[in-house]
Parts: sequence; structure tokens; C-alpha cells
Amino acid sequence: MTTTPAPAASPVEATPCVQPALRRQRDYRNWWCADTSALLAGSVYGFAIPLLLLAVTGSAAQAGALAAIGSLARIGLLLLGGSLADRGNRARLIMLGGLIAATLTASLALISWIGRLSATILCLGHVLLELRGGLFSSSTDAALKDVVHPTQLGRAMAANQGRDAVLSLGGAPLGGLLMALGAAPTLAFIACFQLLTAFFGRKLAPALARAERQAAAEPDYQPSAQGIVSGIRWCFARPQLRTILWLMVAVNLGTNGVMTALVYGLRERGESTISIGLVTASLGVGLLLGSFAAGWLIDRVRTGVLACLSLSTLSLCLLLLAAGEQLWWLGLMLAAAFLSVPALNAAIGGYFMALVPRDLMGRANSVMMLMAMLALPVGLVSAGAGIQLLGLAPTVTLFALLTTLAALAAWGSSHIRSIPHPADWSAAAATPSPTASASAAKRKLRWDRAQSARQGLEPHSQSIYL
Repeated sequence: MTTTPAPAASPVEATPCVQPALRRQRDYRNWWCADTSALLAGSVYGFAIPLLLLAVTGSAAQAGALAAIGSLARIGLLLLGGSLADRGNRARLIMLGGLIAATLTASLALISWIGRLSATILCLGHVLLELRGGLFSSSTDAALKDVVHPTQLGRAMAANQGRDAVLSLGGAPLGGLLMALGAAPTLAFIACFQLLTAFFGRKLAPALARAERQAAAEPDYQPSAQGIVSGIRWCFARPQLRTILWLMVAVNLGTNGVMTALVYGLRERGESTISIGLVTASLGVGLLLGSFAAGWLIDRVRTGVLACLSLSTLSLCLLLLAAGEQLWWLGLMLAAAFLSVPALNAAIGGYFMALVPRDLMGRANSVMMLMAMLALPVGLVSAGAGIQLLGLAPTVTLFALLTTLAALAAWGSSHIRSIPHPADWSAAAATPSPTASASAAKRKLRWDRAQSARQGLEPHSQSIYL
């Protein structure tokens, strides 16, 4: 998601001078390390927790229900976490979130090592970890705008898309390998990387404090209304964003349901954790290959049309996934399905972020995450029950049909089809919002036009929203 905020809101002066490469900027390197450590820990945990729950319960349906409880816990605190990211010290929040996660996972690792990891203890730990995720997960994303110059946000987020693909590619096999060693080594690995998140969050403190001072010193600075409701109202006041958010519910229910059904279904039929990890890793292959073409596509295809085409590709390949149960076929179709996701993220995610002012970034991100996760508990429960009652192929087909309906709804929505080319995102971002002053909006429009004329808006993405 691309955004070009007013120059004073950036930690770097918005001047025509050429900025150093991102890899040469210490603040960005610290942010990248903090974010990557958290994402790697989350990737391994997300792969391991369904298998751990399945091992301690012996039932796919029960494991799905327990995983759903954790997702509901995270969802319950997402909006509060976004509000904290806008009002609090973001570096401190990143550090505190990492320390809490490290403590919880290290405790679970110790309990597992001594042979006392029961379903009750694992479920309690999972719920606490998900509560922590809801409260602190918005802080890192919100901090990126404070450490990267506006003209380099495109490059930073494009790099994130490739990084996310690599983590998706490597996280599942790594999780499978660790799970083959046991629950204790897996949980200890996660704890170590959460500690790294806290360490690099502490190193971000000077940069984030500097950015906050510079934003407050802007003559036309007028902070948005505080509170959770104002962030929700801001997002849902725009027809395109409102439609996007509701479509995300259906797409996330479909895609996450397919992935959960695959993990449970393959495990139920006796596949090893390493084999399941390799199949799941094919998703990362698709993301990685798709990230190479995302920039080219977003430059040449209107954003709304590109989103519809990407959703159509995703839904078709997920439907074909159920046509065979061989591991190679499942991996091939997963890779093909997620080829289109980087372009979809760059298009829709970029348009969303183009509209968000700095002091609403945490709440806007939390609203987007909430909508992405809203149907996740239903998907977890339905996937577990579907595997037991229907089997793998029918369950996958039902979830794939949801993504097909979302693709058809996108094609039928003028709000989605009319989303403009990235070159016109700046005009949309300059439209005064209920929480922004008119003078700030006009100044932002002038600056955005100057930037667009000088170098053009660069596409970028933030994370995988599907």
C-alpha cells in the first residue's frame, strides 16, 4: 500500500536531493530486522500451532475449535492495539510485544520439555499469545512511515513483499523440521526470534521519537480524532475502502479455510510434518515468483481491473486444487493460486495506504487486519469439522467457492473496477477526510503532484492480506 504523506511528517526532509539506498539507512535496517524477526517467529508458530493442538487433542475438530478461540482473542484486541499504536510510543510497544511473546513461548517450551504440555495449558498459552498479537501487531507496520522517506516507501514495501514471500517459502519447511525435533525446540526457536524483535524495537526508539517531534512541529498539523470509533468511521466512510474491506472477509475465509483444511487433511491421512511443510511452502514459491511481476503489472494495468483479474486467478486455481490429492498436484496448484497475490496486495493495499494519514496509520491497519481476520475463526472450525465429516477434497472445494464468489462480486462492483491507476492515487489521498484539515490536504496535494511529476508513484505492498 503506497502513501506519500506531507514532507514534515517524514523523519527525513522532503527535498529534491537523492536519498541513500534503503540498505544504507540504519533506521530502516533496524525496522526491517524487527519486522522480519516477528514475521519469521509468527510464520513458524502459525505452522506449528495447528499440529500441536492436533497432537494434544487427537481430533481435527477440537484442534480447529481451540485455534478459533485464539483467533477470536486476537480479533478482540486488534482495534485497541491500533489505537495504542497511534497514541503510544511505537518503539516501546514493539519492544514490549516482543518480550511478552518471548516469555510466553519460552514458558511453553519449558513445560513441553518436562512433559507437562496438556491441551489446557497449550490452549491457554495460545490465547495469551493471540491477545498479545492483537494488542501489539499494529505498531511495527505503523512505524514504517516514521523511518522511511516518502519517496522511498514504494521501494521499502516492494522489498517487504519479496521478504514476505521468502518467509512464506521457508517458514513452513522450517516449522516442519522443528516439529520433527519436538514441540520444545520449536517453541524455543520462536522465543529467540521474538527476543530479537524486542531488541531491534529498542534500537528504533530515537528515530520514532524524532519523527513524532517533526510531525508535531508542522504548522498545519492537526491530529485526527482519537479513539477506536474514529478509525473505523474513517475507513468505512469511503465506498471503495468499504467494499474492499468486506471482500477481504470472504477472500480470507476462503483462502485460510483451504490452507487449514490442507494441514489437517494431510495430517489425518498420515503425511509427515515435513511433507506438509513442503506442500505449504509452495505457497511461498508462488508469492516469490509473483512478486517479480507485481511491479510491472501495477504500472500497466488499472488498479481495479488488476484486482479483479488477480482474484479470478486465485479462485480458479483453488478450485483446481481439489481435482487431485497427490502432494505434487496440491503444491503446484497452491503455487499457481498465489502467483497473483503480490500484484493484488500491491494494487489494493497500495490504494488503501495512499489514503491514510500518519496519525491514523495504526487504527487503519488494525481495521484492515480485523476485516482480514473476521471470518478466520469460522474457517478454522469449519475446516476441522469439514475434514472429519466430508474429507479433504469437498472441504477445499467449498472454501474455494467462497473466493470465486468474492471474485464475481469484485467484477460486479463499480467501486472496485473504478479504482484508478497508481498515478492517480495521490489525488484520492489529497481528498480532505473528516479528520484532516483543509489546508493540510491542499498542501499535501501540491507536494504529491510535484513528486509524481518528478519521479512517479511507485507501487508497493505491505503484507499478504489474503
